[in-house]
Amino acid sequence: MKRLIKLATSIILGVAISMQTVSAQNNPKPPADPRIKEALDKLGVKYEIIPNGDFKLLVETENKRVQVVFVESKTEKLGNLEIRYISSIGYTSQGAFSADIANKLLISSSLNKIAAWQVFTKDKTHIAVLIGKIAANSDAETIKNIIVAVGYGADNIEKELTNKDEL
Repeated sequence: MKRLIKLATSIILGVAISMQTVSAQNNPKPPADPRIKEALDKLGVKYEIIPNGDFKLLVETENKRVQVVFVESKTEKLGNLEIRYISSIGYTSQGAFSADIANKLLISSSLNKIAAWQVFTKDKTHIAVLIGKIAANSDAETIKNIIVAVGYGADNIEKELTNKDEL
């Protein structure tokens, strides 16, 4: 399982790096966002700050299952709104997803209140990532709620599609 968590971490790091804009690539990597550190510390949540400054958490879901969730330090702007991504990998595949799996992800996105599935490709691996987008200055309780929602949502898809607990 540790190997799969390392693989998932590598994949999400690759996805996060590929999502950066060209202008951001010229800037040094941002440090961990102190607003997130303060919120997670206030909640008493265990986390790890990974090399790109993002926060990695393990969310315990049902039946002693565990889901890796990332809270990004880097934010984006839309007008005067600063947006933060909270994400978790729910499914990976060597090659394109089948129509059935793609439809399950679309249906899941349509039923989700705060997050949606996005698909990324690294080499030949297709990765389904559940991403919640929130205001970057959200309070600790809101951040916790989104972390839990994303963790449970990604874990539900992983369980439904693979019946494994590796991500």
